[in-house]
Amino acid sequence: MMNMVREGLVRQRTWSEDELSEARRLLEVCNAYEGLSLKLDVWMLRSRKGNEVNDFLYYEDGKLVGLLALDEYGARDKEFTGMVLPEYRRRGIFSKLLAAAKEETRARGTERLILICERFSRSGQAFVEACGAVYDFSEHKMVLADFKERGEYKERISLRKAGPEDVEDLAVITATSFGHSIEGTKRNILRNMENPHVQYYLGKRGEEAVGCLNLDEGEKEFGIYAFAVLLPYRRRGFGRQMLELAIKQVRAASEKGIALEVETMNETAIGLYRSCGFKETTTYGYYTIDLLK
Repeated sequence: MMNMVREGLVRQRTWSEDELSEARRLLEVCNAYEGLSLKLDVWMLRSRKGNEVNDFLYYEDGKLVGLLALDEYGARDKEFTGMVLPEYRRRGIFSKLLAAAKEETRARGTERLILICERFSRSGQAFVEACGAVYDFSEHKMVLADFKERGEYKERISLRKAGPEDVEDLAVITATSFGHSIEGTKRNILRNMENPHVQYYLGKRGEEAVGCLNLDEGEKEFGIYAFAVLLPYRRRGFGRQMLELAIKQVRAASEKGIALEVETMNETAIGLYRSCGFKETTTYGYYTIDLLK
């Protein structure tokens, strides 16, 4: 049987290795063209389970020229990023991808799409303006360049792997730190735990949970996410210890890089990360599209 040549808009559930290679090439070309670091990891595409459509592709003459990928986590809010080959821009391709994503997510009860656009992307910023997305906030991406370990602490804590049995502690710490609902956070954590590339950790002072984070393994680097310390335990060196222990765990098992993201207005956290050896490499803006209007 002859292979069908793809053409136009394609709603994608799962990915073959050949298709992942196409996506990787598309990402590399778009990054190189504007000197960007688009927020898309091919490993996320590889891990799609196929129970819903989260990826929208556009082909011309069998060539992948555009891609929009939704984060599969979250229900009411869905983050997404996307790209179109430079020579195929200004043809309405990304508008078609976004229209398909809106149709799909509205049917699933999503209320807002959140477009992630790099600050220095000229094409991305032009699309943000054209589609009427509203600016919400920005985050720096910081990459570990030169690990600086303090070593001496008055009070030591431990960092241990967390599983579904720890979801209550994880949810309370995360929800109270980031202003989310505890029940919604529980659901998100349990869903994240189904991903084999995500591992949660609890910072423990004896038997008491004082903080948490998760390590998300990507194709080229590990990301540190949902890093939080309960308010009564802040400014005691516990957060830095957790960060140092997480870095050591990654370095003991892998040569991949380590990165994290932090709101641009959070000077305290930025100072902590810099003191550990992280450096800002780019900045992402988050823009909302209201699906209820």
